[in-house]
Amino acid sequence: MPNCDWGKPCRCIDCRTKTFSIPCKACGFGTVVSYVRGVESSFTDRKGLSGYNFEERTDNSSEINCYKCGHHMAGVPYFEKIEHSRNESILKQKVCSDCGIREYDSFKIIQFGEWDDKVLCFDCLGRKLELELPDPSTKQEKFKLDVKLKNYVLEKVMIPCETCGKKRWVKAENRWKKQCSNCYRQALNH
Repeated sequence: MPNCDWGKPCRCIDCRTKTFSIPCKACGFGTVVSYVRGVESSFTDRKGLSGYNFEERTDNSSEINCYKCGHHMAGVPYFEKIEHSRNESILKQKVCSDCGIREYDSFKIIQFGEWDDKVLCFDCLGRKLELELPDPSTKQEKFKLDVKLKNYVLEKVMIPCETCGKKRWVKAENRWKKQCSNCYRQALNH
C-alpha cells in the first residue's frame, strides 16, 4: 500500500485513484479511464505500521465510446472519469513506421525524423540513410552519417606530418595541426 504522507498511513486522492485502460473491440485503442476507490478499512501489520485497504469495483455495468474511433461498448468495468489528457497524449505520440516503437514506450528518449513522408525513429532512419545515401569517404577523408542532418559530415582527415612525413588521421576540426604528436613532443624538448 502506498505511503506518500512521510511514512504515515495515506488515503490521499492520488493513492485512492485507480487508472486503467479499456481496449476497443473495433480499433484496439485502449481508452484510459479512472475511478476513486473508497477506504474499506484500516489495518496495522505485525511490525506496527498502519495502512488502508481500498475497495475495488468489479461490476461490468458501464458504457463507453472509444476515445479514438467512437465505437460504443457496453458492459465494460466501472469507471468515473475518462482521462482526456492521457488519451490525447497517447493519440498524438509519434510511432515509427518501420519498427513500430512509440514515443513513450521506453525510458530513454526516442527521437524521430521524417524520410520519404514516413515518420521513423533515429535507429531506423540511420539504417535507411546508410542504404540510400552513398558514403563519400575516400583514402584521405572519412565521413560520418549525421542522422539529425540527414547527411554525411566530415569526421577525419589524413594529413602528413611536416617534419617526418608520416601520415596520420586527424579530426576534421584539428586540421591546423601540422606535426604528429611525436615530432611535436621532440620540438618542445629541444
